[in-house]
Amino acid sequence: MSKFSSSRSTQTSSKVIAQQVLWILKHGVLCIVLINPLTYLQAEQVQNLALKEAIARANAYQAEQGVWQAQQQISTANIKQSQLWINPNLSIQQTGFGSDQEQELSIGLSQTIDIFGERKAQQQLAQIAQSQLDLRQRMYQAQLQLAVKYLWSQLAVFELERDVVREQLQVSQANLDAIQKRYQAGSLAQVDVDRARLSHSENQRLYHQADLQVQVATQQLSNLWGQSDKTLQVGLSASTLWPSSVSQDIQNNFAENLYEKSRQLQVMQAKATVHHLQVQARPNPTVNVGVNRIKSIETSTENAFVVGVSIPLNIFDRQQYAVQIAQVKQSALIHQQEFYIRQNALQVGALLTELQGLEVQFKEVNQSQIPLATQVQRKTLMGFSAGKFAVTDVQQATLQLQDVRLRKVQLLKDAWQRAIEAESLSLGIEPSQIMAKDAIAQLNQNLWQDTQALPVVGGGN
Repeated sequence: MSKFSSSRSTQTSSKVIAQQVLWILKHGVLCIVLINPLTYLQAEQVQNLALKEAIARANAYQAEQGVWQAQQQISTANIKQSQLWINPNLSIQQTGFGSDQEQELSIGLSQTIDIFGERKAQQQLAQIAQSQLDLRQRMYQAQLQLAVKYLWSQLAVFELERDVVREQLQVSQANLDAIQKRYQAGSLAQVDVDRARLSHSENQRLYHQADLQVQVATQQLSNLWGQSDKTLQVGLSASTLWPSSVSQDIQNNFAENLYEKSRQLQVMQAKATVHHLQVQARPNPTVNVGVNRIKSIETSTENAFVVGVSIPLNIFDRQQYAVQIAQVKQSALIHQQEFYIRQNALQVGALLTELQGLEVQFKEVNQSQIPLATQVQRKTLMGFSAGKFAVTDVQQATLQLQDVRLRKVQLLKDAWQRAIEAESLSLGIEPSQIMAKDAIAQLNQNLWQDTQALPVVGGGN
């Protein structure tokens, strides 16, 4: 009977405890929300931001500016303008206005005949300009994507650095607790505690600095799609954050070869300009058709039909020096293209070699040095708590752990910088333009200036 009563009382007490735990969980979460609802909502709203999503957001926002649509309209109008014929000239002359004077009225119409293909040369220049516009738009998208990737990688590395500083702050707190216990036991001096507090305070400052870096990088990234979002995070670990796809990205850039295509279009434009200048130097004839009406005092009115041809004599100015200038530019552009291809390949290869060396160091630090330094620090702290080690031993082990953790972060920073530099060069872009704080602003500013500076190709008066 006593056993049965004991069993029932145990079950009853278990149910009561379960109900109490459930009540605490429900009301505990409610208390957290009531005490700090902003923190709770941010924790709910923060989502990991993938690189593809960041690029898609930036592309969608930048496309809303409508600059490329304006350039396409200008280019289309240029092509239509280049197809127009030169306007004819109408001339009307009259002599003698009195009734007692002989009167002569001349009406003439003149039209320049394009027999050497000047209009066709203008159309070729307009078509090349259209191809250049299409290629510039593709290069703009590539530069925008690379700039987004750089800011995204900055945020990811800063998040990792903040996590490392937070871990180091926890180690510092554990050291301070152990030193205070030894001080209370009378085996350490007050100055040892003060040194530990100073070190812990510095680690707290470093954490605030790292957290500020993350906040600024978050806003800079979200500004690319017109927002100031502080809830973004990348949330990648160190092993998955390494830029392992950079070699494939560079191969894709070389295969697509946008910058080389741009150089080829520049050569084509130079050749077309030379041809256009040569055609302009040739004398296109002008056909004149008209009617002369003569009314004299003695006789009746006489009409005469007049047909003539005028040919300009290009004796002195045959555009010979303009053609020479264009030919020199064309030759220099070809040599520059060949030189750039060789130098660019060498620079990209050197950066990839450096990136491979950084990866070897990163794996050594991440897989060997950090676990070993963590183990040494933990055992040193345990030995210190047991009275086997001095404060200097704990400080040395802690500094070693901090050093290897920060070295891992620095290797990641260097790796991403080399990756962005290599990708920039593979696109024919100066790396400093991509890694500048106002990279997107400068890119758009150049785009707007190019829009206003687009020339009018072809057409006649």
